[in-house]
Amino acid sequence: RVLDAEGLALGSVIASSKKARRDLIDDSFNRYSYNEEEGELPEWFTEEERQHRRRQLPVDRQTVEAYRQRWKEINARPIKKVAEAKARKKKRMLKKLEQMKKKAEAVVSTVDISEREKVAQLRRIYKKAGLAKEKRQVTYLVAKKGVGRRVRRPPGVKGQFKVVDSRLKKDVRAQKRKEQKKKRHK
Repeated sequence: RVLDAEGLALGSVIASSKKARRDLIDDSFNRYSYNEEEGELPEWFTEEERQHRRRQLPVDRQTVEAYRQRWKEINARPIKKVAEAKARKKKRMLKKLEQMKKKAEAVVSTVDISEREKVAQLRRIYKKAGLAKEKRQVTYLVAKKGVGRRVRRPPGVKGQFKVVDSRLKKDVRAQKRKEQKKKRHK
């Protein structure tokens, strides 16, 4: 059975002294110990009782926090299998790079094709290897009423930009909000 931080803190209190263990056992008999469900009580009342009628643990917060921190450190360590998988992935990538370099050298060394064809072939090789350039970042501009699609580059916008309809943008944002709400409720 795996204990959480509170359980480990309680365990350390129990293990440290007999008096603390005896006090814990004595304190375990209280009004919270026999909290039977009664059929006559309304549902909202029993729900609130379940939520708020919890006994505070007789351990200090620092101990609990120390155990939480220890769990975080343990979980942060990479598992051996994960490290091996990453190494395999890196090895595959290096192998792919070597193959791509050989193909690129073969294309460059050929004499009977033009420079344009060489560049096209190199691009194809890079794309096939999955090492093509990342997609350009597109800045979206909301079109003002009556402007249309022909818009001059606004100040401060660098690179590629696209003019979009404000209504469509608002609809997309609303759709995303709805999806997020559904995920939170589940």
